[in-house]
Amino acid sequence: MALVVAIIIGGFKPKMNTGIIAVTLAMIVGIYGAKLPMKTISAGFPTDLFLMLVSICLLFNMASQNGTLEKLSKFFIKSVKGNPKLFPLLFFFLTFLLASIGPGNIAATALMAPIGMAVAANAGISALLMAIMICTGANAGAFSPIAPTGIIGIGLMNKIGVNGNSMGMTVFLASAAIQSLSAISAYLIFKGYKAKKTQKLDEFLAKQKVEKFNNKQFLTLAAIVILVLSVVFFKVQISLGAFALIVILSFVGAADEEKSIKNIPWGIILLVTGITILIGIMEKTGGLNMATSMIAKISSGRTINAILAFITGIVSAYSSSSGVVMPAFIPLIPGIIAKLGAGNILKMIIAVAVGSHMVDVSPLSTLGALTIASADEKEDKVKLFRNLLIWGMSMAIVGALMAWVFLDLL
Repeated sequence: MALVVAIIIGGFKPKMNTGIIAVTLAMIVGIYGAKLPMKTISAGFPTDLFLMLVSICLLFNMASQNGTLEKLSKFFIKSVKGNPKLFPLLFFFLTFLLASIGPGNIAATALMAPIGMAVAANAGISALLMAIMICTGANAGAFSPIAPTGIIGIGLMNKIGVNGNSMGMTVFLASAAIQSLSAISAYLIFKGYKAKKTQKLDEFLAKQKVEKFNNKQFLTLAAIVILVLSVVFFKVQISLGAFALIVILSFVGAADEEKSIKNIPWGIILLVTGITILIGIMEKTGGLNMATSMIAKISSGRTINAILAFITGIVSAYSSSSGVVMPAFIPLIPGIIAKLGAGNILKMIIAVAVGSHMVDVSPLSTLGALTIASADEKEDKVKLFRNLLIWGMSMAIVGALMAWVFLDLL
């Protein structure tokens, strides 16, 4: 009940941090309900997860602050040589790439939305299509093992006894594949392949000058590449790798560390850690066991992934996908399997990952809101809001169908 209350309040009062609500309720339930000592309650704080999120966010804030990421994106825009048919696909790929190499889906969308929506307005491309491609690309890259959402997923997998470090890449690739199918469908439905080159587009692209990387940006780009290679191929602990590179970049003055620290999304980190503490109290008081029983009653071995994707999609439409939905549902998976007597733990994790993130195209989410805020001033934003909302909410059903086909049937 405490978790439900936290989610509902967070949904109706978006300016309130659900993590703070969760910690407060965890203390009330823990101290006065379960008679647990404060030491036991605070032991549920996910220290490893906290350090990983802070290190990754700080590193990529530095890359954004010194202009490295912006120059990288402009370089790729020039690479398609002004072909408007390729722009929706390019921005899907760019946001996917940026999200997956470390900044995460929100940061990648924040960086690409202003550029992508401007390109759409000048190229005669549907603003709705461009918004969908940017948001979907960001979510396709969200579960990278070195991106914040992927880090959260790995931590949750480790907590339920799954080797998240080895399974993380599988979840990432599966989620990226399903999100890519959604993007391709949008490209075909909204006829992105029919876009034509115009003088207005040529004039816009001419203003997008690609400048060479300066020494600070080159060092930052090298640091990102080193982090990716060291984590993927040499199994370096991601927090250690990121903090070590941050120290080096700060020492040589590659970016303003103080300004980058201020821009760390502390609210999101507090949200994730707060929910995790409450989930720990749920586990100690038998709440997880009760929740798994409820889901198991309406599921079977042939429908569980579709049901998980649908439920998480609906809940995610009104709350944080990685901060609330994943920490609430992934810990339930072992219990659901035990009660059903069936189910594949990896497929069920993928179902939660896909279901919780496909709806994030909705303007009720941060990603969708960023694209609407970045839309051209001549764009009918009320219409764009409505259409993006319809597409985003429909993804709860689409995600469930994809989970049923690719995870339940196959």
